[in-house]
Amino acid sequence: MNKDTKKYFDEGINFLKNKKVQNSIAILLFLLILILGVWIRIQPIVNGNLIDQTTEDYIPLALDPYYFLRHAETLLENGGVYPEEGDNFRSPHLEVDWHSEILPQSIVLIYKVSQTLNPESTLNFAAILNPVIFFIFGLIIFFILSWVLTRNKWIAVIGSLILTIIPPYLYRTLAGFSDHESIGMFGFFTAILLFFLGLFYLERKKSSYIKSSGFGLIAGFGTMFAIASWGGIGKFLFMIFPLAFLIRWLTRKDKDAWNYVNFYASWFIGVLISTLIFGYSTISVVKGQMLIPSGILTFLVLGYSIIETILIKSNLLNNKIMKYKELISFGLILIFGGIFYQFFVGNIFDLMSNLLSTILNPFKGTRLAQTVAEQKAPYLTELISQVGKTIFWTFLVGCLIVGWKIATGIKIKKLRPLFVIAFSFFVFGILFSKISPSSILNGDNLISKALFFISFLTIAITSIYIYKKSDWSIDIRWIFIVSWMIPMLLAVRSAIRVFFAIVPFISLMVPFAFFEIANWGKKNKDDLMKILSLALILFLTVLLVITSITYFKTVKQQASYQTPSYNTDWQNAMKFIRENTTEGAIFAHWWDYGYWVQTGGNRPTFSDGGHSQGDFGNHIFGRYVLTTPDPNTAKSFFKTNNISYLLIDPSDISKYGAYSSIGTGKNVDDRTSYIATFTSDLSEVQETRNSTLRFYRGGIMLDDDLRYVDESQDVFLPKNKAGVGAIILEKNERGYSQPKGVYVYNNKQYTLPIRYLFVNEELIDFNSGINATIFIHPNLINSQLGQQVDSDGAAMYLSEKVKDSLVAKLYLMNDPLGEYEELELIHEESSYPFAFNYGGYRGPIKIWEIKTDEMDDILTHKEFSSNEGDFGILDDFEFVKG
Repeated sequence: MNKDTKKYFDEGINFLKNKKVQNSIAILLFLLILILGVWIRIQPIVNGNLIDQTTEDYIPLALDPYYFLRHAETLLENGGVYPEEGDNFRSPHLEVDWHSEILPQSIVLIYKVSQTLNPESTLNFAAILNPVIFFIFGLIIFFILSWVLTRNKWIAVIGSLILTIIPPYLYRTLAGFSDHESIGMFGFFTAILLFFLGLFYLERKKSSYIKSSGFGLIAGFGTMFAIASWGGIGKFLFMIFPLAFLIRWLTRKDKDAWNYVNFYASWFIGVLISTLIFGYSTISVVKGQMLIPSGILTFLVLGYSIIETILIKSNLLNNKIMKYKELISFGLILIFGGIFYQFFVGNIFDLMSNLLSTILNPFKGTRLAQTVAEQKAPYLTELISQVGKTIFWTFLVGCLIVGWKIATGIKIKKLRPLFVIAFSFFVFGILFSKISPSSILNGDNLISKALFFISFLTIAITSIYIYKKSDWSIDIRWIFIVSWMIPMLLAVRSAIRVFFAIVPFISLMVPFAFFEIANWGKKNKDDLMKILSLALILFLTVLLVITSITYFKTVKQQASYQTPSYNTDWQNAMKFIRENTTEGAIFAHWWDYGYWVQTGGNRPTFSDGGHSQGDFGNHIFGRYVLTTPDPNTAKSFFKTNNISYLLIDPSDISKYGAYSSIGTGKNVDDRTSYIATFTSDLSEVQETRNSTLRFYRGGIMLDDDLRYVDESQDVFLPKNKAGVGAIILEKNERGYSQPKGVYVYNNKQYTLPIRYLFVNEELIDFNSGINATIFIHPNLINSQLGQQVDSDGAAMYLSEKVKDSLVAKLYLMNDPLGEYEELELIHEESSYPFAFNYGGYRGPIKIWEIKTDEMDDILTHKEFSSNEGDFGILDDFEFVKG
């Protein structure tokens, strides 16, 4: 290298070392990442996937966004305010209030701005663009927050890239998913940034009460903004902030205790004051966010810090007792807090029980929660499968490094390894106590629960021991990161949908681990350790690059091919409803479709995804309508609630297990069942001179004990242990012979006759056999000749619990016995033949008009209109006039 070249090279290196230059490069890279993220997320718009064929306007991707879209439409029509009479489209019999979250207002605002740029822009377009816009705002705040927390611009850049392309974060920030998650994360990041800056300010030596109050009030406003954006994400803030403040309080070195109390109290007051700004009830926020098990630390920390400060400042304790001030303060707040809660809120013992239950099974408890896929309690393997092994294990290393960072503040060095071990065990105890259903650590058995609680006990005892033995000074950054970490680790056990809120923290921890390993190697004096750290960094770099490429390909493809669940059938069905049903007439259906009917069909519904009808309303509809064997209970329900139309979607066949379990009795499982489809392979059809023998293969477990006795055998088949493996059906010149089921138990097969057969729109009773129905319907077959329809190619096994249900009798069999004459089928909508297609049932959306004026003999019951009550409460009621 000649002198000139070396000169230019050195100048280039010095130029790149300049902090302003590095900052500029980091910001430029971030902007490129932001552009990439937006480009990915607008693919559904670019590819024309979000167009309603009946209106030629844009439509959202999923169910819930239709709710917020209708709210935005209402605001636009009513001058920016909601009607005083409430939301009469949702469970009109219950007088439901309008939702308080600000997403509809943000949609209207985007619409008004877009109108100034393009007068032809629609409110629907503003709605589908909303998640992308708030993805932009959210990523910007995440970038700033990551930079501030780690003081490393490159961690912020890489973390932003990971968050942009990590699959679990895509769908809910994708164009068309105009739900509250995208704006909610923007509010979440903003609130965290504001609270952290407030705590960071308290570290300054010359802080003042006025400024700490100001920071507290601003942080309170930010917190309330997050709640108003997405109430669910707000619950995390009332775990993170009190925990961060408590750790800072216990480890602070300065004597200005009142300034800390002032900041925390101002934050608390800021939240309460801001409820008025966002149109929330102060009581509802206190009860819904602070007095629930996950948020109860909010009051405890406030009371604890005030009591301890009073004890210190008032000199009430002598020097001998003063060393127990923390224990005394903690005891007093528990006593006074418990008394206050018992007298003014609820049972303190119920709170403690709920807290324990919430930690173990956050979404478990209601029948509804156990049937909703996104509320399913996940296992660790599911998180790993969603983020990938490289990201997960690097994230785990990052969490352990945070523990080491906290340990470095312990003045007595020999205690540091003790804390690191306890902290590591704590992290592993949370994550690995629920690995998978087949693991010995499945989250439910004794060893799993023991590991979980022992890990908590270990970190608590170790921390208290070290706290009493040594001074402990912790950088506010590590305090805040660990306070963010703990709720996120616990959330891994909660519900699959919460993964969306977890991945931002994972995205931060991955590059944090990367750079901390690099810094450790750089500072290590051992050459071997330097070489090993360098090798590890190179290895991680390769893995992260490969993972990033995989992420990008995955999210690009997912975004490009994402289509609305509100498919063509639903678009056409809702057009029919808008044009052919009575305006203001109430629709009944399973709750999943409420927002579609309300927004797409412009009709009120008995139930919807917001569950204003409550678990009891879902139970009522599941038990006395969809699964009822008595048509009169359904008619009584329709008449009581002034229902004009019934809608059943083909997916209700696969959902039978969900609504039947919700509809089962209080103390007896008399409804829970399933509908399974068996298919026949044409190559296995046996032809004889006079008949055709078909075998339908599939599988379903028995939903009840079954006993069959005839002259030659006495067979007992237990519930959930025995099952149906095949169906045999013979057809000859005279018609169909009695179907037979191949039942399997303990590796033995029993071929038994089945009493009922429904085929060619006829229900045939063979007068003996297993009390079940075989429902024959077409099947679509793909062959070298193309797609063919096999008219007898599929069979449903309808057990005794299912065969007489409204879904089976009315939807599948078209009322073969004339039991629902007051219900007139007025529309069927289907892009598919009535068939089992590509591994999933396909059929029509059916709509019936309910002629309640012809139900003179049907009794009404006010219990059908309630949203609370005992399961099975109407079982002994009369539904027909005597």
